[in-house]
Amino acid sequence: MENIFLKSQLSAYKRKQKIFHTKPKERIILVLISYLFPKWKSSLILVSPNTLLIWRKKKFKIFWKLLSLRKKQGRPNIPWDLIKLIRRIAKENKVWGATKLHGILIKLGLVVSERTVSRYIPKRPTDPRKRLSWNQFYTLHADSIIVSDLFSVISYKFKEIYKVIFFMDLQTRQILHFDIHSNPTTRWMRKVIKFAFRKKGLEITSYLITDNDTLFGKRFSRYLERLGINHNKTAVRSPWQNGYAERFVKTCKNEFLDYFIPINEYHLQVKLDQFIHFYNHNRTHLALNKETPVPSPILHKPRDGNCHLEANPVLGGLYHTYSWKKTA
Repeated sequence: MENIFLKSQLSAYKRKQKIFHTKPKERIILVLISYLFPKWKSSLILVSPNTLLIWRKKKFKIFWKLLSLRKKQGRPNIPWDLIKLIRRIAKENKVWGATKLHGILIKLGLVVSERTVSRYIPKRPTDPRKRLSWNQFYTLHADSIIVSDLFSVISYKFKEIYKVIFFMDLQTRQILHFDIHSNPTTRWMRKVIKFAFRKKGLEITSYLITDNDTLFGKRFSRYLERLGINHNKTAVRSPWQNGYAERFVKTCKNEFLDYFIPINEYHLQVKLDQFIHFYNHNRTHLALNKETPVPSPILHKPRDGNCHLEANPVLGGLYHTYSWKKTA
């Protein structure tokens, strides 16, 4: 037994690495032989005797753990469908904690404990006001918010730079008004924004969200205060706070301006007006469940069947609108 005990340790010494860790197989062999060989302490050279005693204790822990896994103890696991339902309700009601969510499940006729509900919902901040995300805040106030932004368009032969300003209704994603100027001023901004307020309705507009451009300075903010509108500016280098306006700028550039070179300001005004009309009345949006900002009726195919699909080009054939026309 002493020879076997020494040989099991000698196999570890044959490794090329001087600093090594014992493998689980080698630990098991040393522990088993230590029970059969009473004088194992005098022959132990690989590790200290205390280390081998620690391995023995771990062996007993693993043994009893395996026995406990065989026996089905404690509460049974709830069905996976119920776990998904708990997580879904928790995601849809982020302000509530486990107590309120447990009450909803009771009203739905589902038998589950409150402690089980708290186990499967994500960890929530202690302050309920911090549970509300930025998108949810936008959604709660969308009917009274107008967002605005500026972007630049370079003219033919790079002679002029036109500034385009637009105002979007956050709830419907409709572009209320836009205008173009080569040298915009705050006084011009006051005139332009009046057209957006007329379409939206000044009495139902409470907020205007813009970036920190110089055109949206203190004089412009004081003008909005006299109209009873709160002017909220985004933080520095935080375009995501005005993400809906930034998204329209990207859409306008990717779907229109990348294929268009304006000859002059009038040319840009006419073509941009066509694109925004197409954007409001024909371009569907995922956020609106694939509806257009200005709701349009569904054109069903006539039942008689004597019809064809007619395509109407927009912006010189860059896009098309479709309608059913009866054949002669």
